[in-house]
Amino acid sequence: MIKNLSTNLLVSLSIVGSIYAYGQCTPVSEFSENFDALFCCEMGVVPPCWKSITTSTGGNQIISNTAPASSPRNVYQVGYNNVSIVIMPPLTNINAGTHHFKFKARINQFSAPGRLDFGYITEFGDASTFVTLQSITIENGTYDSTSERTFDVPTTVPGNARLAIRNPGISVSGHYWDDAVWEPKSALSTDEIKKETLKVYPNPFNNTLNISDIKDVKSISISDAAGRVIKTIEKPSIILELNDLEKGVYFVNLHFKNGTVKSFKSVKN
Repeated sequence: MIKNLSTNLLVSLSIVGSIYAYGQCTPVSEFSENFDALFCCEMGVVPPCWKSITTSTGGNQIISNTAPASSPRNVYQVGYNNVSIVIMPPLTNINAGTHHFKFKARINQFSAPGRLDFGYITEFGDASTFVTLQSITIENGTYDSTSERTFDVPTTVPGNARLAIRNPGISVSGHYWDDAVWEPKSALSTDEIKKETLKVYPNPFNNTLNISDIKDVKSISISDAAGRVIKTIEKPSIILELNDLEKGVYFVNLHFKNGTVKSFKSVKN
């Protein structure tokens, strides 16, 4: 595993408008980044081979050492009604189905719930090409037992896409995150094995979807193809009645009691 990418050879930083980008980098199969080699407080500071985008002067993304931190430094994204996106390094296996992404997240203590979006981007200079795979509600003000999130990436993601974290600008909270890891899904725990065998069917579906096992599922959210959450089911059953949805492509996001999320792409006829 590549530990702390920011300690690798630093390539030239170029600034084009509000896009902050390092030069071309060789795609990697794994990474682990704790941001501790970076320094506050200019906009767009990211490790080599990462990128950062803002859509206006109101959006902000810096490296912060504000306590409580999981390590000396972490990413900070803030900006109500203004979007910022942090783009991860290019991957050789983004859609192989063999790896997952995990990180820790928190918000300013005693503030309103925050939201970050985990997804991917295909045009690194165009924030509108960001696609949400999972929206993340964040309520913890410290890095506690609920702060780590793990995400599977669908095999349908384009091979040239880059994983990314977006602050969609819908919360006044400041968002902190750290310890970003892309790693193999090996040595699975019993809970993870259950998730790997869990099924959402049929696909395509008409008015109902079946969940093979909801014992450890806390809630379910349904997102449209643009990543917007359009339906939330707080106490799900093994049969989801979705006759109110229009025909189209949706992501069915299962939120587990341990804080992890698994997404399924489903098509309604």
